[in-house]
Amino acid sequence: MKDGLIFAGCAAALGASLALSSGCGRGPDNPHVARPADAPLVLVTTASTPPLSYRDEASGEIVGTEIDIARAAAAKLGRALEIRTAKFPELLPMVCDGAADMAASGITITEGRLQTVDFSVPYATEGGMFLYRAADPMPTMIRAHRLRVATMDASTYDFYLCAHSIDSIRYGLVMQAVEDLKGGRVDTVFYDSCAVKQIAADSGGALAASRLETRENFGIAVRKGDRALKAALDEAIAARRAK
Repeated sequence: MKDGLIFAGCAAALGASLALSSGCGRGPDNPHVARPADAPLVLVTTASTPPLSYRDEASGEIVGTEIDIARAAAAKLGRALEIRTAKFPELLPMVCDGAADMAASGITITEGRLQTVDFSVPYATEGGMFLYRAADPMPTMIRAHRLRVATMDASTYDFYLCAHSIDSIRYGLVMQAVEDLKGGRVDTVFYDSCAVKQIAADSGGALAASRLETRENFGIAVRKGDRALKAALDEAIAARRAK
């Protein structure tokens, strides 16, 4: 099986959803990992969702809108920022367990996720759309039943496809799905519009973005009750909007 590629049914997606919603308890078997107050703030991301957070090919550094917001928030608190990478289903559990202070990778704010983590104010309101080869017909949710649809494992787009009875091909990293789209191994990728539009723009005309299928708010996740970090993130987002 190709690294990062997951073939599974909607039952598995539901299981991942329940894990993300309920696997963050702080009972005796899951203690909060405390770090020194002056230690760097840890941001965890997949680093594969341009322009939000991604690895710059020239410098090798992880950059993007979410990274800029996190750095500004850390600076407000007088802390350095450390960036770590993980697969998408691991992001929120890492915040809950104290392995990270923040999680950001095009994470949408949902009622289920708010049961286990807090979020910054939304830094963007976007949604889900299809990425497809420009020479092909534009996918729609109706046509998607006849297509090989790729998406990010355990993402809201994964659950949305399941809700429409579309059994997708799930990936741990969205850029692996994009490579398989280019290679003809999948027909389309359903993912957040920020990333889809950027990837299409960077493809030199080979890929295109569909119309918007859903509308959602994007935020940066923090541990429940971390009011200081949430406030710093909210201030950083407000400052970007003011500019």
